[in-house]
Amino acid sequence: MIQIDDETVIVGVDLGFQFVKTRNYVFENGCKAMKVEPSVADRTMRISGRYYKVGEGRSGLSEDMTDGEEGRLLIYASIAKEMRRQGLKKAEIILAVGLPFANYGAEKKKLIRYLQEPSDVCFSYERGKYQLHIKRVIVFPQCYAAIAPRLKNMQGEYLIVDIGSKTVDLVLVKDGIPNESRSTSIERAIVKWIRHIQAELQSTYGRQIPENEIMKIMTEEVNNLPVDIAKSIQGLLRDFVNDLEGNITELGYDMDYTNIIYVGGGASIARKYNTKKRSNVAYDCDIKANAKGYEFLAEQMVKRWRNE
Repeated sequence: MIQIDDETVIVGVDLGFQFVKTRNYVFENGCKAMKVEPSVADRTMRISGRYYKVGEGRSGLSEDMTDGEEGRLLIYASIAKEMRRQGLKKAEIILAVGLPFANYGAEKKKLIRYLQEPSDVCFSYERGKYQLHIKRVIVFPQCYAAIAPRLKNMQGEYLIVDIGSKTVDLVLVKDGIPNESRSTSIERAIVKWIRHIQAELQSTYGRQIPENEIMKIMTEEVNNLPVDIAKSIQGLLRDFVNDLEGNITELGYDMDYTNIIYVGGGASIARKYNTKKRSNVAYDCDIKANAKGYEFLAEQMVKRWRNE
């Protein structure tokens, strides 16, 4: 969160298909309506007379974050967490969010409408009451946002790779300036990786493995899977990372000589399962990088508006 004046704050939220990230918090994207008031206040939201558990567990992977009310409620929970950290109960919100690079132009207006309706919101979350006015929604391209705060220090040519849930975003940066004509997205990332892994395991072992157990392998959490199935998942992940680098090569980038930086939560997957160790490849595994970048870019925009 960035304080602009006594009433207005910028809040950057990276609304992922598995986790929600802000500058200071990472939490699961579960969101479930409750028939009665929950007995535990943690992760409980009350809004428009209804109760929800927000941030508890992971929701099933979805192709569209604007499908239903869940996305808005996750955004409100994100804002509440950041406001609580600053001791705020009421604020004018400039909301900074992102979209995959390839989907930016087509989905930007839809996402803005989704997050601005309604603009005035009152709710309680985890024992606190909050009153928000969504003053403005600003949407930025993912991946670009992750490295935006350090663009001025990036001399030479770099390929930034952001492995997300829905897409792998590629942004080419030369002397701190993104080259949009050579930047793109690959429409095959973690969501589709998991579904392919599930299909392979079903075929090989005759078992439907839950996506959350596969995610535990990806994020190196303790899991309950048999050793042979866990090893199969790890092998498939190595295949995916190698295939990804093959796709990047096909797009005209030399993986042996181009300076490459993997960013965001997916960088840890690339680092662990990349079978080729190269000195020209770096990994920035800050899962909150895009959320921080959204705030940075929004702050620059607000400063320009106020100087015009």
